[in-house]
Amino acid sequence: MNKIINLKKLTKIVDGKLIGKNIDILNFSINSKNIYFKCLFIAIRGKKFDGHNFVQDAINNGALAIIVDKYLEVSIPQIIVLNTIISLGKISLWKRLQSKSHFIGITGSSGKTSVKEMTASILKNVGKVLFTKDNMNNIIGVSLTLLNLNNQYKYVIIELGANNLSDIKYSANLVRPNTALVNNISISHLEGFKSFKNIFRCKNHIFKYLLNNDRAIINLDDINHKKILHKLINKKIWSFSIKNHNADFFTTNLKILQNKICFNLHTPIGVIFISLFIIGGFHNVSNALAASALSLSAGASLIDISKGLASFKSISGRLFPIRLGHNKLILNDTYNANPQSVIAAINVLKRMNGKKILVIGDMMELGLYSFFYHNKIKNFIIKSNLDFILSIGIYSKYITKYHNNSEHFLNKKKLIIKLIKILTNLNNFTILFKGSRKAQIEVLINMLLEQEQFK
Repeated sequence: MNKIINLKKLTKIVDGKLIGKNIDILNFSINSKNIYFKCLFIAIRGKKFDGHNFVQDAINNGALAIIVDKYLEVSIPQIIVLNTIISLGKISLWKRLQSKSHFIGITGSSGKTSVKEMTASILKNVGKVLFTKDNMNNIIGVSLTLLNLNNQYKYVIIELGANNLSDIKYSANLVRPNTALVNNISISHLEGFKSFKNIFRCKNHIFKYLLNNDRAIINLDDINHKKILHKLINKKIWSFSIKNHNADFFTTNLKILQNKICFNLHTPIGVIFISLFIIGGFHNVSNALAASALSLSAGASLIDISKGLASFKSISGRLFPIRLGHNKLILNDTYNANPQSVIAAINVLKRMNGKKILVIGDMMELGLYSFFYHNKIKNFIIKSNLDFILSIGIYSKYITKYHNNSEHFLNKKKLIIKLIKILTNLNNFTILFKGSRKAQIEVLINMLLEQEQFK
C-alpha cells in the first residue's frame, strides 16, 4: 500500500508554500487524465505541454490538491514551489528513503533496457519487482517510477538514461542504488555531452551514492573498465566478461545460433547452463552476464538466473524478429542507434542465413562528430559483405556513398519501392532496420508490412 501523507508534511518535503486545507494525500500524478484515489496533481512544464494549463481538468477528474510554480485561482489546496520537476524528484526521494527494497541502478551507452528487462525476468522468480517501464529513464521518468513504490516490492530496478552531464548524478541521488552497473561507455548523445570525457564522467555518477555494503558491477570487456575501477577505490565490486576468466562472471562453451544463445555461466557461487531464446550476438551475452551479476548481488540463486534468462523475450525495437514467411525475416532494431549499437546489430545480421539487407537511418545527437561516425560505420559495413544497403536521412548518405549494392534515399516511399523490388525474387533473406529514435525507421517496417504479399 502507498503511504498517506498530509499536505503540511509534503510542503516541507518540497520546500513550498501551502495555500488551503491540510488534507491527506495517497497518490500523485502528472497526467490530468490519470487521477487516482486521494490524488495530488503535479503541474510539470515540459517541452510540448505545460501542466498548469490542465489543472482544471485534473480537478474535474478528482484531484484533491495540486503542486504548481505560481498561484492559481482554484477551489482545492495548492502547494506553490519554485520548480515542479524538482518537487517531483523530492517526493520520489522521500518515498525511496522509506523503502526497504533492494534498489538496482543501471546505466550505460547501450544495452541498458535489455539488461533491465533480463534482470526483472530473473528477479520475478524471487519476489515482486518494480522496474522502469518503456523508455522512462530520464529524470522525470525515474521520479515517476519511484512514486509507484510501496511495501510490496522486494526489488526495484531503475534504468538511468542521460543526455547531459548532470542527469545521472540527479537520478542516482533519487535511486540510491544498492547495486549499480555501468554496462558500457561509448559515443552517444555527443550533441548534449560535447565530449567523450563528459560521457564517462556522467555514467560514473551512478556509483556516487553506493554505501559500504553496496556493490558496483563492472564490464571488463569495455575498454574503459580500468578508468572506472580507478574511481571505485574501497568499493565492493563484481566484474563480468565474455571470455576473461579473471572476471567474477564469465562464459565457457558459448554458442551463438540463429535463434538461440547458450553457454555455461561461471559465477562466484558456481556454474550453471544458460539458454537465451533470442536472435542476438555477443552484446546479448554481455547483457545476460550483467543481469546475472545484478541479480546474484540482489539475492537470486543460480536456478533463478537460468530460469529468468530462459523466459526472457526479445524487446520491441531491439533486434525484435518479425517473420514474413519461411526464411524471410525482419530484425526491428529501430529503438535507437549509436556507433556501438549499429556495429553490434550488423554483426548479428552477418551471421544470418540468406541474403543480408540493411536499411539504415541517421545516428542522431552526434553533433559535430556526425560525419566522422557515419563514415566510420561505412568502413565497417564495407568489410561486412552485406548484399544490399539502403539508407535514408541526412547523414546516412555517407554510409552508402560510393558503395556497391547500396543506395541513398530522401523519401521513405521510394526506399520501400526499391526494397520490394529487391525482395521480389528472393526466397531467403534477413532485413535489418536500424536508426535513431528521431529517424523513425519503424515507419518503413510498417510500410513494408502493409504490402499485400506480406499481410
